[in-house]
Amino acid sequence: MSDQAEKLRQMTLHSSIPTSPIIKQSAKSRVITVTSGKGGVGKTNFTVNLALALAALNKKVLVIDADLGMANVEVVLGCSATYTILNLLEDGLKIADIATEGPRGIKFMAGGSGIYHLANLSDAHLNHIIGQISLFDNWADFILIDTGAGISRNVLNFVVAADEVIIITTPEPTAITDAYAMVKAYAGQKGTAPLKLVINRIVDRDEGQMVVDKLMRVSQRFLNVAIDHLGYVYEDRNMVKAVKSQIPLLISFPEAISSRCIEDIAQQILHGKNVQQRPRGMKGFFYKFLEYM
Repeated sequence: MSDQAEKLRQMTLHSSIPTSPIIKQSAKSRVITVTSGKGGVGKTNFTVNLALALAALNKKVLVIDADLGMANVEVVLGCSATYTILNLLEDGLKIADIATEGPRGIKFMAGGSGIYHLANLSDAHLNHIIGQISLFDNWADFILIDTGAGISRNVLNFVVAADEVIIITTPEPTAITDAYAMVKAYAGQKGTAPLKLVINRIVDRDEGQMVVDKLMRVSQRFLNVAIDHLGYVYEDRNMVKAVKSQIPLLISFPEAISSRCIEDIAQQILHGKNVQQRPRGMKGFFYKFLEYM
């Protein structure tokens, strides 16, 4: 796919992509992939509620559900997406038509298996799709990509192409082992995006810090990979209640301790150390994504 990605770069240099009258075309969204080595650690819940926390800070957020064959983002939000990325090829459909609006003005989009059909499209169709998707650089401050679990090639494509990567894990030994496996796989792909760690479902800070120290130590020692600690989220029955009600945690239980934790993490993303100063945006993300397909 590297040849096609290079051709696409040359084509889009000369393409005409409309700009927002408010935001300069040079503005770029921060593309953050949220992933985990193991399923069931609360990754999608975290992604959706992080989007809502950022929206509460007056940031515009798009969530892309990249868990192929699943619709977990829709379940957590309690609403459904009608279209996927491939529907951009249908007459008259624009990027605004396939992005569904959720609470607090966030938007979400089902990537689905359509993303992997990009490799089989003509240059003209591919240029059209990426030109449309790139329009989100004129709207979104953040684009959060919720991957599937595990370390398959499909997942790693989304991880390696991002501006930043958040790895979600829990204090369970199997989750820690799988989180390390994700870091190792990422290092094997020579990823360069900053890795950030969130420990979910902690009982107390000591438990969370123990996991952070362990993962940071072994990743640095054996892989020469630095990981930043982004924050903790406490074990909270309100999260389970929110999932069952299909109303996101930050809306159904805004005062819950887990809600406060996610809001703190949103602040860290905006103002903490190692904030991404020169994100590539959606166009840059897809260039790199195609190279790894």
